[in-house]
Amino acid sequence: YITAGDTPAVIVENYAKATGTVPIMPSYAMGFWQCKLRYQTQEELLAVAREYKKRQIPVDVIVIDFFHWTKHGEWKFDPDYWPDPEGMISELEAMGIKVAVSIWPTVDHESENFSEMRSKGFLVRNDKGIDTHMEFLGNNVFFDATHPGARDYIWQKAKANYYDKNIRIFWLDEAEPEYGGAYDYDLYRYHSGTALQTGNQYPAMYAKAFFDGMKKEGHEKILNLIRCAWAGSQRYGALVWSGDV
Repeated sequence: YITAGDTPAVIVENYAKATGTVPIMPSYAMGFWQCKLRYQTQEELLAVAREYKKRQIPVDVIVIDFFHWTKHGEWKFDPDYWPDPEGMISELEAMGIKVAVSIWPTVDHESENFSEMRSKGFLVRNDKGIDTHMEFLGNNVFFDATHPGARDYIWQKAKANYYDKNIRIFWLDEAEPEYGGAYDYDLYRYHSGTALQTGNQYPAMYAKAFFDGMKKEGHEKILNLIRCAWAGSQRYGALVWSGDV
């Protein structure tokens, strides 16, 4: 609660007590992050990192942006363009560079995971209309971040294909989520309720999926970059940026 005499510090402290405090940020996250739209291949990214090393310019994090994957909803490296992610990450680690990867919550109808996720109720549903939420290099729907099973599912995919390869930073993009068309939020239904009633929880629960998964692996200083946030997101190590400015 807030009273008339509260200072800003007291207000922030009370807010943190109610919604959660922030994990300690890892030291490497406070340095220089190198990113572009986008490195298309493993060799292109390594060439950039090697040039920084040659010029003795320290890089703390390098970011692998979207469409390094095969399809929306297949959270893994495309082997045609990223044939040896373990070797790439090992070389970058030797240079003192951490790797961050882009994660999207979109699942293509043709994704290898679509049918299973749909049958288990892990996808956002429609009260009516066609269940395509975004048309962007495929017909995509969003995973339901408010569903505990869906959160665990996406984390298990990310763990097997990224975390187990020593990736420790996830760029959780499309966290609004960015429904296409006319943004008819009254159409969409989550595990937690309708989008109009509970939709603001989405980015916090998206962050929670990765926070909980990393915490279970014994990771302490958890930080993930995310494009949107809600009350409580900070407790899940969410580093928010303001969109594609």
